[in-house]
Amino acid sequence: MKRRLWFSVIVAAAIGPATVGGAARAGSADDYYPKRVWGSLEGGQMNTSLLVFRDLNRNGVYDLGDRPMSRVAVELDKPDGSTIMRLTNAGGFANFRMSATQRNFEVVDAGHYAFRVVPPPGYSFTTGNASQESDYVVSPGSPGDMIAKTTTHPVGLAADLTISGAVAAGTRVVLTGPDGLSAAAKVGPDGRFSAAVAPGEWLVDFSAGGATERRHVVVGAAPVVLSAFQGKGGPAVAPLPVEHVVGFDDLMTSPGVFEVPSGYGGLGWYNLVAMHQRFTDGPGYVNTTMSGEFIAYNSSGHPAQVFSDKPFDFTGAYFGAGWDDAEGETLILKAWRGDESAYDDRLVLSANGLVYFAADYRRITRLEIRTQHYWQAAIDDFAYRTGP
Repeated sequence: MKRRLWFSVIVAAAIGPATVGGAARAGSADDYYPKRVWGSLEGGQMNTSLLVFRDLNRNGVYDLGDRPMSRVAVELDKPDGSTIMRLTNAGGFANFRMSATQRNFEVVDAGHYAFRVVPPPGYSFTTGNASQESDYVVSPGSPGDMIAKTTTHPVGLAADLTISGAVAAGTRVVLTGPDGLSAAAKVGPDGRFSAAVAPGEWLVDFSAGGATERRHVVVGAAPVVLSAFQGKGGPAVAPLPVEHVVGFDDLMTSPGVFEVPSGYGGLGWYNLVAMHQRFTDGPGYVNTTMSGEFIAYNSSGHPAQVFSDKPFDFTGAYFGAGWDDAEGETLILKAWRGDESAYDDRLVLSANGLVYFAADYRRITRLEIRTQHYWQAAIDDFAYRTGP
């Protein structure tokens, strides 16, 4: 009985007459679905935005395959002569709030505004529109009561491509490009070298004390860091025949985090976590993603391992710093054959952009991935080879 009485009250409230000035009358469609009265100030807000993207194919056009670039500085010159800056978000957008009535926002006065993108170190423009201008006018009834006469166009950035590495003093390094031309790289007193390169297939020849080594390197969308020249001489260990690349996208179908399980890709995994690139606010996860939507990192910034009872070759992977507070963090990679140490490399990470570490570690059984200060390293497209 109580349930029936409660239901009847609800129905009466739902279908009862409208009340105006204390007098009841039947409602109409105009009452329930009012139209906006145009011409008055809305008092709301709207973003005016500029998109910055990673131009992976370097063609100067925002097209399929390109990716948003997070944590890029975009300046806005205002009509009063002041300049403000906003960083791009995970979607690659630098947003400036626009309102004709809310005076604490960024775009509040009609007039001429100018956008200017400031690229991070190691990146150059591909689109030729680093600076863009537009006039803004008051438009009552629009979401922010203000509109742009012209909207911005996407700004493309691409990494300055290099092949770099570290060798012992006295080592000669010669690079041969896709055009067949060769040039010696300048090796500094600390044994480090870096050479500007173009996309394509390269040969890198090392020689020191009678020992030689040749590396085949494919340069794509990111700078390449080579593992250290061993300088041991003798015949090189042949690469294993079966190539693999794991991008961690086939582990998950929804945003979240997922511990990479042993057996994935036929290898053992310890303390590596996969997640959607935008699951956290770390810009480096977005900027390091190269394929799909998911990425991996060393859990809680602590050392992680990849291992197998059967020897495997670690070919390489894309690496970046997950968080902007970890800019300049050092990645330490070590590998073993059983209990014997085989490889030891270090490279600097950035949240602004990724590098490809061309490891060419052969016949190892364990790989350790750690960071010097225990920040999370973002990892994508982990490449390796196994036996038949």
